[in-house]
Amino acid sequence: MNNTGKAVVGLLMVGVAQAGSMSMDTLLVSGAPSPCLAVKVMISQGGKSLSELYLTPDGKSKIQKGAEVHFKKGTSYRLQATCVSASTFSQNSGLNFTADGRTIQVQFSDNGFAIKRGGVAY
Repeated sequence: MNNTGKAVVGLLMVGVAQAGSMSMDTLLVSGAPSPCLAVKVMISQGGKSLSELYLTPDGKSKIQKGAEVHFKKGTSYRLQATCVSASTFSQNSGLNFTADGRTIQVQFSDNGFAIKRGGVAY
């Protein structure tokens, strides 16, 4: 718990390269309470679908199609994300980027979710 009495959920990652080690070159998840039951994320490169996965506010993920994507420096990607909600709440977001060693993170919040770039990590 933080000093406001709200539970703090730490940063989790979608993939693990080896047991016990974090892989910072893949999609990261920052869990928090959200109106989204899940966020459906599609990752593509040059119009070709690489992966489709579902992320949940507790930081868990499940790959539906394709495989875990490890972003390669200098390669361009597209992320398309959609909130899956049990109410009328709706949100879509996307990010086109060229991998440059900075992390990519889906951050859940009270307002839904955001896709953010982080610091250099790989």
